[in-house]
Amino acid sequence: MQSDSFDPRRRPAYRQLAPLESAKPNNDKQNDLARGWRCTHLLQAHTSWVRSVAVSPNGRWIASGSGDKTVRIWSLSSGKLRQVLVGHEGWVRAIAFSPDGTTLASVSNDQTVRFFDSLTGEQKAVMSGHTDFIRCVTFSPDGQLLFTGGQDNTVKIWQVETGQLLKTLAVQSHWVRAIAITPDGKTLMTGSQDGTSQLYALRQGGFQHVLRAHQAAVLSVALSPNGWLAASASADDSIVFWKVNSGRLITRFRAHAQPINSVRFSPDGRLLATASSDKTVRLWHIDSGKLIAVLSGHEGWVWSVAFAPDSRTIVSGGWNGQVRVWTKDIEPRLSSPKPDKC
Repeated sequence: MQSDSFDPRRRPAYRQLAPLESAKPNNDKQNDLARGWRCTHLLQAHTSWVRSVAVSPNGRWIASGSGDKTVRIWSLSSGKLRQVLVGHEGWVRAIAFSPDGTTLASVSNDQTVRFFDSLTGEQKAVMSGHTDFIRCVTFSPDGQLLFTGGQDNTVKIWQVETGQLLKTLAVQSHWVRAIAITPDGKTLMTGSQDGTSQLYALRQGGFQHVLRAHQAAVLSVALSPNGWLAASASADDSIVFWKVNSGRLITRFRAHAQPINSVRFSPDGRLLATASSDKTVRLWHIDSGKLIAVLSGHEGWVWSVAFAPDSRTIVSGGWNGQVRVWTKDIEPRLSSPKPDKC
């Protein structure tokens, strides 16, 4: 019987996905993963779209970054607003928690990178260096470095402790819209407005693969927890899977009927979540290549999606300023599903 998760000792079986079929799991394991997803919290405080969401490493907090120039921190369990982080003078495009959860990084149209204390909300640092809007941000797995990408076509590497700009990488010929780092911290992935992605070895003399398959801008990228698989999401409505070490295209499929704004792997490696302008979040079973759930409720474009560390909770942010929390019921075989609370 085939495993539902990646096994780093073998090559995973990536099948061609049939994205626009109904979500109909075909075995008990897929049924357990699919059953019981429901909206448990609807968070409303932002006055503009929510472009980015993140969940703290301890699973206690949600952060949301918005066109209203704020970052807000919420309790994941209760949905209550805890902090409002201010300082940016333009739209907040992306946010990320540090691996230890103590620092929140945010980037903005104001061309700055800001560090906030995630517990107190205090602004700790403001860094400048980009010469156009900053689109994406992520920490290195050890928390020592921060990577940012922007409309100046560069990726910048910052030292977290000092805020010093260490290096600028000209890895794309157009805007850098998305960025991700492998769990071992050795490989950088970018996605660009020109429809290409790149896999770049951060060690000197390492490989650089230019990934071409999309017909429109790459809006989001993600890397699997075991570092084998890369995913790119595009305005052409498709997802492409790539092999990280070789840059080889594994499969390409149409995941939504409209642009895909965000893509994320679950921490346990079993699921892929995609968020789209078609107002839905879709969940895909990685090993079988099946669509197992469609999360509906957003009233407009869904800009962002993130998993909590338990892989059973998803957060999504939308065009109308709402943040939704989706939770999978622990009891996998309830005869009567619990109702949405949203």
